[in-house]
Amino acid sequence: MGSECSDQLDPLEEVITILSIDGGGVKGIIPSEVLGYLESILQGLENDKDVRIADYFDFIAGTSTGGLITAMLTAPNSEQRPMFSAKEIIGFYMDESKNIFPKESTDKNSHDKEAKTKFNLSHISDLIPDLTVAIRNFLESLLSSYRSNNHVNILDSFARNILSMKKIPEACRRKFKDFIHPKYDGAKLHETVKKRLEKELVISKTVTNVIIPTFDIKSCRPTVFSTLKAKRDVSMNPPLSDVCIATSAAPCYLPPYKFTTTKVFNLVDGGVAANNPSLLALCEVIKERKVDYSKILLLSLGTGEQNGKDKLEVGDPSQWGILNWLWKNDKWGHVKSYPLIDILMTSAAEMIEMYMSSIFQSRGLKENYIRIQADMSYIDAALDDSDEQNLKCLMKIGQDLVEKNEDILTEFAKRLVDIRKARSSN
Repeated sequence: MGSECSDQLDPLEEVITILSIDGGGVKGIIPSEVLGYLESILQGLENDKDVRIADYFDFIAGTSTGGLITAMLTAPNSEQRPMFSAKEIIGFYMDESKNIFPKESTDKNSHDKEAKTKFNLSHISDLIPDLTVAIRNFLESLLSSYRSNNHVNILDSFARNILSMKKIPEACRRKFKDFIHPKYDGAKLHETVKKRLEKELVISKTVTNVIIPTFDIKSCRPTVFSTLKAKRDVSMNPPLSDVCIATSAAPCYLPPYKFTTTKVFNLVDGGVAANNPSLLALCEVIKERKVDYSKILLLSLGTGEQNGKDKLEVGDPSQWGILNWLWKNDKWGHVKSYPLIDILMTSAAEMIEMYMSSIFQSRGLKENYIRIQADMSYIDAALDDSDEQNLKCLMKIGQDLVEKNEDILTEFAKRLVDIRKARSSN
């Protein structure tokens, strides 16, 4: 009898549930809308308004903005319950995006005014003395660097010397600043995250297991923070706020982030390694729990994929030198795209989706992996467009995505409830 009873144990008890959330800046609104709906369905099925997303997932993985969502879903309050509901995270994006990504004016009058003050031939005579000094200083620093065998970054050095010119027009000054500074200084991101997540809150204290990738530019290797690693290794147990800032430090947009535990980390956005962290999460869970794919139920949420329109064209192939790969302008001369970074992060995420689909489908486990992703235009897909109209547009995209996948999400919620009930009954 004992053997028969053992064989009849509910297999749902052994299922490991994983939530994965992509990176994407302000586009984090989209998966937040999906999570808000999923949480409301779970509350309805349980007849309990206090249940949270973290109650139903054994592991939550997130990269960049997905890492921030992960932290907010799993940060404990004084009662060791999730500090934020999924719907509160939507409010966070609506309230804080404009502070994290302050938007330059795109008012037509301001551009007309700027156009009138742009550099023209009449400015040349005024600039010659300063330009002569800047070029001389640049050449001297270049010569000195070669003599000392301590080579400088030529473009960086040249741009900084041009910026030293007092009479350079503001429009030109902004262009040179784009070469030597991140688009945003990151101060508001740091302030906002640390205000929401206290320094005493370390990653080992999350209410469920988290997995948050970053990339260490000194060792040139991914650094993956997780609750389980943090419990085993004090050096991998930094404040959750530090991990969020690090995984969000998108190259060119935000500065790299350095912090110290018992060792030093020099980190940038986890998206350079795993913008879609679902495969990473799958591998980490299999390694930690020693299970096969049949015991895994995984929900992967994207932040919108570009539909291929209005992005980049080859044009004149001879013009694709290093500067064109690194930097494209809009019609006002402002940065429109960082082609190499955009392509690498997008292509990696799309390859992960192909791998994940193949892994589960080839094993006859199609229903164990669900990917929910929105189709977006290039204009909608900007990760730092904090204009209120754009944020509302992203909310609408998220709501439309929910409507399109309502049946899938409802059925998935039922499975999560069944798994939770199977565990609590034994």
